[in-house]
Amino acid sequence: MATLAPSVTFWDAGEFIAAAQVFGIPHPPGTPLYVALGHVWILVLGPVFGVARAMNLLSAIATAAAGGMTAWLFAREVARGPDAGVTARMIEWRAVTAVLCAGLMASVWANATETEVYAIALLHGVLMLGCGAKAGDAPRERSAKWVAATAYAMLLAPAVHLSVLVVAPAAIALAARDRDGRWLPSRAVLMLGVLLVAAGIGRVSPWLVTGGVIIAAGSVVLPSRTWRAAEASAMSGAPGGNGVRRQQVGFVLGVMALATVAASALLVMLVRARHDPALDQGNPSTLTTLFDVVARRQYDVAGLWPRRAPAWLQIANVFQYVDWQVALGWGRGVFTSPARVAATLVFALLAVVGARELRRENRRLADAMLVLLASGTLGVAIYLNLRAGASLGWGVLPDSMPHEARERDYFFVYGFWAWGCLAGCGAMALVRARRWPAPTALVIALLPLAGNWPASDRGREPERDAAGSVAHALLESAPPGAVLFLAGDNDSYPLWYAQQVEGLRRDVAPVTMPLLSAEWYSSEIARRTGLRWRTSEPVSGTTWRHEQQAALIARAARREGRPVVASPLLTAEERALLGSGWRLTGVDYVSHAPAGADAEGASVDSAFTIPWIRRTRGQPADPYAVDGATETMLHLLECPRLARPGAMPPAERDSLEVHCNFR
Repeated sequence: MATLAPSVTFWDAGEFIAAAQVFGIPHPPGTPLYVALGHVWILVLGPVFGVARAMNLLSAIATAAAGGMTAWLFAREVARGPDAGVTARMIEWRAVTAVLCAGLMASVWANATETEVYAIALLHGVLMLGCGAKAGDAPRERSAKWVAATAYAMLLAPAVHLSVLVVAPAAIALAARDRDGRWLPSRAVLMLGVLLVAAGIGRVSPWLVTGGVIIAAGSVVLPSRTWRAAEASAMSGAPGGNGVRRQQVGFVLGVMALATVAASALLVMLVRARHDPALDQGNPSTLTTLFDVVARRQYDVAGLWPRRAPAWLQIANVFQYVDWQVALGWGRGVFTSPARVAATLVFALLAVVGARELRRENRRLADAMLVLLASGTLGVAIYLNLRAGASLGWGVLPDSMPHEARERDYFFVYGFWAWGCLAGCGAMALVRARRWPAPTALVIALLPLAGNWPASDRGREPERDAAGSVAHALLESAPPGAVLFLAGDNDSYPLWYAQQVEGLRRDVAPVTMPLLSAEWYSSEIARRTGLRWRTSEPVSGTTWRHEQQAALIARAARREGRPVVASPLLTAEERALLGSGWRLTGVDYVSHAPAGADAEGASVDSAFTIPWIRRTRGQPADPYAVDGATETMLHLLECPRLARPGAMPPAERDSLEVHCNFR
């Protein structure tokens, strides 16, 4: 909470806050349960804290709750190994140390201080681990309900976020072993089938769902100590062996029924889309479009093969993100330092020691953490098949090879959570070996606390107000009734937030150009603005569908007498498709003639723009940022300085013209 963002931030935060405010549908896969939870949260706490801060607080509380559940998971386990010197108090301190180290990892901390689905997904995953632990530990006559609860947590993942299934293998490792560490084969097979069904729901793959059902049904024919125990406990007046088999069949059918209940949560989007909420990405108002949204068919979802980047580079990306976790503030953004590397190595060694100690005392829990570590790092890298990282591979790979639009360290957060837990266990092992007081282990948590605080504090400038400032500037620069063309997430989502949450300049119609490649978005723009155009009308100079649609929308806006305005993030070539006679007015480019009317470059509306210079303060650089979004977007606020060409050196003016796409 001390480092919480006070308002909207860049990337998906503005979209999620707006979606929660209007109970809308954000980008695929839609995350309907997260949006529903956020909407209720805003109704309760929005009047107290403000909508944006309340949603950011939801992430902080969800991460804290995940820490509490993980601490409970570690603290409830008693030492069963040969080391009888482990007291209950030591186990409790080890749990606290483990969770502090996990929660202070840079990627975990970043998700906890802004509006993002990954904080809720982390809590969901940890709850799945807790149910799995109870399933393995509960008396056998009561374990079935915890098995069902673990299965339901898996099946509910697509309605929250499919990334939760990264935790499923670790949950299976807990649920499919009893208190003595013995494997229960039928339960393991059942849970594997449930995992495939959940993945099939999230990918809208009938083949995966069918395969999962078949595997789950196969658990009935396997021997199971659990069901034999149930048979023994039901000897008096209960059915015999056939009755036990019927119990198994009934239980499997019950779990499959839970899949239907969990999948029904996705229907929230279908119902909501038919009411046309202000934010309605994908417009899942039919079953077909609902399936398109859930399966993310709007995007280029990669398969396992071919690899979209060299395997060595994908692994290197994982290690790059590993280097950021313990002491991100001790380097300079993506550039590391000896101190950062040393801190990472210390935590890596502590994790090795912690895994050995935990495995000796509680093999079941240790194995689950190791499975989570592996599935949350290398497993994610293999499955997602990401492109080269946003800051990695330049100068090594061909310039034509695409990179990710942003850093994707948040995908690996479950693995980093497990790493932190094991490192905390390693700290306690060191304290025990030295016979120091148990609370001394907490000292190790000071390393990521000190190393990550400077880079994780969203209450400091420039990140504190950057997204909101850019959104306000884009809207306030636009003429009344303008159709404002935007370039992507970081000029669109904060603007959506400003319009839907703050009620700012709702007369301006934002059009995000890349989304126009989807038919639903073109239809939405026509529905919301009242503009009409023929989608098949040819436009010279266009290569892609979104360019053609943008040009047609601009023509339709002119026919209706509405100003055509462009974000400074659009290139001069993209602006030329929308109009001509461009003048920089505040931070927006305003067109004064149809496309092709003249070939001159942009000019500056000095009378309007010069007052903006007085309102623009120089923004401090962020030495800790690994993501250049804030710096790039803040450069847009400097664009009005082009109204005074003599007030800056030629080299600085040239640089500003490049950032503002002036030519």
